[in-house]
Amino acid sequence: MNITILNGNPLPSSFDAYLNQLASILHSEGHTITQLDLRDMSLRYCIGCWGCWVKTPSECTNHDASLEMDRAVIQADYVLWAAPLKMGFPSELLKRAVDKHVPLIHPYMEVAYGEAHHLKRYPRYPRIGLLLEKEASSDEKDLKIVSDIFCRTAINLKTRLEFVVTTEVTPAKLASRIAAPSVGEMLPLPNRLSATQGSAIPPPKSVALFNGSPRGSKGNTPIFLREIAHGFGGSSETYHLVRIQDTDNMVQAFGDAECAILGFPLYTDSMPGVVKHFIEALEPLVGRKNNPAIGFVIQSGFPEALHSRYVERYLQKLAQRLDCAYLGAVVKGGGEATRLVPERANRRLFANLRVIGAGLAEKGSFDPSVLAAIARPERFPAILGPVFRVFLRTPIAHMYFDNMLKENNAYERRFARPFSG
Repeated sequence: MNITILNGNPLPSSFDAYLNQLASILHSEGHTITQLDLRDMSLRYCIGCWGCWVKTPSECTNHDASLEMDRAVIQADYVLWAAPLKMGFPSELLKRAVDKHVPLIHPYMEVAYGEAHHLKRYPRYPRIGLLLEKEASSDEKDLKIVSDIFCRTAINLKTRLEFVVTTEVTPAKLASRIAAPSVGEMLPLPNRLSATQGSAIPPPKSVALFNGSPRGSKGNTPIFLREIAHGFGGSSETYHLVRIQDTDNMVQAFGDAECAILGFPLYTDSMPGVVKHFIEALEPLVGRKNNPAIGFVIQSGFPEALHSRYVERYLQKLAQRLDCAYLGAVVKGGGEATRLVPERANRRLFANLRVIGAGLAEKGSFDPSVLAAIARPERFPAILGPVFRVFLRTPIAHMYFDNMLKENNAYERRFARPFSG
């Protein structure tokens, strides 16, 4: 069996020794092992350019080490994602790598498990497992949140997650688990989640806005934050997390803030790598008194809000970890269209975002009824599933990506599989 191990450990430690022992056992049993230590690879953050879908189908246009990584992933029979937990979630190094798996799927959509998901690009995908090293503060809720999110990620990568284990399991037992034939050995699909409940704070006079769009000021997320700030009316300042070199200053701004809102697009079912980088940089503030109240904005290209509810649970726990009052989360599906359509098409969305901002200024809270209105549709009624399937077979459903493919003279290569064995 061909096994690829992605080691997301940012610094040498005993975690590496565990993986080396695991690889040695699997190799001795006749398996072919490819272990990629991500910290030693030139792996850039995904910037949301979609070049891997519309310019060089199935390959990142940056031509960084993600090409080597994605080839090793798609040609494997088994992939082990491995990383220590940092701030309750696998390391930003592993998140950065998983974001760069996007070229392995297609931009076109289908209905799977009663939801919108991407089409497969390759005829087969590897089995997948997740190995974690706990933090001192890790609890069962952390592991459940991570498990649910990575189960969703595996679905979107056209496979299923077989297990989530920690380094408390011996390398020998984990090797046996990986080598075992896959006969129904998959984690159950996570239950669908409802919106979290935020709390109220004394109305703030200022708010710090943290834009987690990898596109920076050109993304959709800053539009959401702009409209919330418009409704808030008070003092606000926006920080762009894609400016990695300014991370220390942005952590300082977070620590000094009276109230903060962190917004980002959904990336492989959670936060983009640049956002995870910022979250890890906040670790020195854990346990500090007077951390700001925090709310969140999550927008995604999927039409239903339900895709974002899993990372919403992580964000709620993150607020708890930082001892920040949790205001709740603005969740919106179909967010990719925000910057593309005429302003009149966004009139209702913008009005609701302004109400959220005004409610924060006047009552110190996010209005739950307005959050629910923004999130619609939370999910498609079952009766619409067959209708949506028919729609997705029509040319108009793919027009957005087809037009970009044609503009880039890449339309004939839209189903390319450069990493096929």
